[in-house]
Amino acid sequence: MLNRPIGLALALALLVSAPAAAGGPRLSFPAKSLRQALTCNGSLRHAQRDPVLLVHGTFADSKINWSWNYKRTLPAHGRTACTVDLPERSAGDIQPTSEYVVYAIRRMARKSRRDVAVIGLSQGGLNIRWALRWWPDLRRLVSDAVLFVTPNHGSAFTNTQCNSPGVCATSLYQMRSDSAFLAALNRGRETVGGVDFTAVATADDTVFVTPPEARLAGARNIVVQDLCPGHKVDHVGLAYDGPAYVVAMDALEHPGPAKPGRLRSAACRRDIMPGLTRAQADAKVQSYQAKLGELLGPNGPKADGEPPLARYAR
Repeated sequence: MLNRPIGLALALALLVSAPAAAGGPRLSFPAKSLRQALTCNGSLRHAQRDPVLLVHGTFADSKINWSWNYKRTLPAHGRTACTVDLPERSAGDIQPTSEYVVYAIRRMARKSRRDVAVIGLSQGGLNIRWALRWWPDLRRLVSDAVLFVTPNHGSAFTNTQCNSPGVCATSLYQMRSDSAFLAALNRGRETVGGVDFTAVATADDTVFVTPPEARLAGARNIVVQDLCPGHKVDHVGLAYDGPAYVVAMDALEHPGPAKPGRLRSAACRRDIMPGLTRAQADAKVQSYQAKLGELLGPNGPKADGEPPLARYAR
């Protein structure tokens, strides 16, 4: 991990001088598109603490998932908060859209000259894992990866709904438990060295990503109800959930992944994260759920099935 000025300077120097193959596949999107997708709340050049990249979920964008919660709250902890907007609201092939995460991490590390922490919601966690798996230079630039309800081993929804061509968006086929995408991503070690992983799930999510599906070998796996028995939070709610926020901040504020024994006394004090009211959170979630219903419906994006694996992942 960075937080070591010499190590970071060396990693960035190697990134600039090394051929594309040494850092992973060459990025296929125009640099302008990649740059415009990244927005930050605060200065990277003057960052005194590691900045945080927030990656949104399927059929969402940074505004609907992150602008009203973590992107507002993290600067109060002295951390620059950045978001990346993925093409097609993450409905397309996860493999190329993960290049946006690759670019964002590299740019944030170069400008801040610090480690970058990453937080992903649902499919956003897969984009993070795919980037770290196939672009190995990122492992020297990322300190922590916090994954909220990420379908690391599939999704209850896609397993039941995406069984034939033309009924689901491209990325949803890739989230089936039997997809070639997940087989490639989970082959060998499920995590990569040098990065601390914390995977957070909720027992109340029985529709999209159940706790066994969110579990990640090599990560610190935390189900919020194990910390706070009786606590209620669904899939979308983890974006503003109080206990999940305590878990994420514990991972960011300490070496290593989040540690349940360190945060049990604080995790259950608030149902929602600081800086929000229940009315604000409910309004944002209802807006997202309306968009989700529209895009999952018959007029939403559809594909013939899972796209082929990229050559580098075969």
